[in-house]
Amino acid sequence: NFCAHHMSAIGLIALVACPTRVELHAHRPTPVRHRSRRPVAIAIQGDVVMSAADTILRRAPYASAFAVVGVKAVLADLLAQTRERRLQPVGARVVTCDDLSCEEIEVAAPYCARRTLAFLLYGGIYQGCFQHWLFNRMLPALVGEGSDLRTVLSKVAVDQLILTPFLCLPAAYLFKALAFGYGARLALRRYLADARRDLLAKYWALWTPVQCLTFGVVPPQWRIAFVAAVSFFWLIVLSSITARSDPPPLD
Repeated sequence: NFCAHHMSAIGLIALVACPTRVELHAHRPTPVRHRSRRPVAIAIQGDVVMSAADTILRRAPYASAFAVVGVKAVLADLLAQTRERRLQPVGARVVTCDDLSCEEIEVAAPYCARRTLAFLLYGGIYQGCFQHWLFNRMLPALVGEGSDLRTVLSKVAVDQLILTPFLCLPAAYLFKALAFGYGARLALRRYLADARRDLLAKYWALWTPVQCLTFGVVPPQWRIAFVAAVSFFWLIVLSSITARSDPPPLD
């Protein structure tokens, strides 16, 4: 009992003499963690960029359509040509001679600038400017401006069954004929051959569901940009299909 009494007295004296130290040990503050502000800043910057893009698309719809879709078409064609060069690297054979011997070497086929020009014109003029008028002016006047199921399916049907086989795809071959310098009759013959083979089937498989989103979900000012994003991959396919049997350009 004597020992216990003295231990209690010592503890009481320590508590009175050093209250701050005991309190610090008894009530240790929890560190405050500050959340990073980087996600908030990125979200704000994203909203500013989207707002600026929306303003440009509304104020200059045709110029922005030509710029966005034209650049996209050029990049898609260059990517397609790069892929073709890797799959088929063998080009023309050239014989070089010196004083002692002759040697035959292989020269890789160069990039076709006329082919890229054709897709620039097709992308900027038809897919950009003309389709902006088509999607946002003509089809709403012809079918209606609503986004209900019946109106959307009507727009998709007109686009896929009338405009695509008789206007959209033939235009690509005609622009290519213009760039390469051969006639429209040859261009249309090549289009019909590719359409019977696999061109239309591949087009409908991709663009039927995409156009349901275009007319049913996407706001009018963003439709061309949305179609351009999807058609980047489509133009890689189309560039390869139309290049199956390129005729030589006229001198």
